[in-house]
Amino acid sequence: MKLYKALFLHSLIILSFSITAQTSPVTANVTCTNFSGQALIGEQIWFQEVNTKKIYKGVSDQTGHFSIEIQGPGIYMIMIKSIGDASDYSKFSIPKLNPGETYGAYNITVEIDPAKEFTLDHVFFETAKSTLKKESFEELDELVELLNNKKSMIIEVGGHTDSDGSEEANQILSKNRAESVKKYLIQKVIDQK
Repeated sequence: MKLYKALFLHSLIILSFSITAQTSPVTANVTCTNFSGQALIGEQIWFQEVNTKKIYKGVSDQTGHFSIEIQGPGIYMIMIKSIGDASDYSKFSIPKLNPGETYGAYNITVEIDPAKEFTLDHVFFETAKSTLKKESFEELDELVELLNNKKSMIIEVGGHTDSDGSEEANQILSKNRAESVKKYLIQKVIDQK
């Protein structure tokens, strides 16, 4: 009985070691630039493993760099996170290791032309009012995260309404809705400029 338990425990240790060896972490050193080679600050880059859908996230610092640990092996999509979505950029694969091998660092350069305008498609208001609906908070919180990552970014908030009602009433409602968004952002610790 004791010999059986010892063999079972020994088998578990070997199995555990084998799994660890195959899923060693990989350090990805990421550089974010525009197409002129200038560092981009506050860019959110995601690495998503194609099969497991696990996401690893990083944000570029003041020099346009960040490092992140990714569990290999696998095929990974490089995605650029924006408000409301993440767009596919490229992909790369991390091969399986043979016994005794280790991963070196992956150096990845992401060249992008950041968006200059964002349309918030999921900001909703109560009918004929400037009161934000709860469904708006997710997208507005993504904007807050973007602004916190890009401290020097200056934004302009504009609003619109449908064509019901008078032009004057719609202009006032549109202004009030933009003001509601502004107040929400300020409450989330965005500096008013």
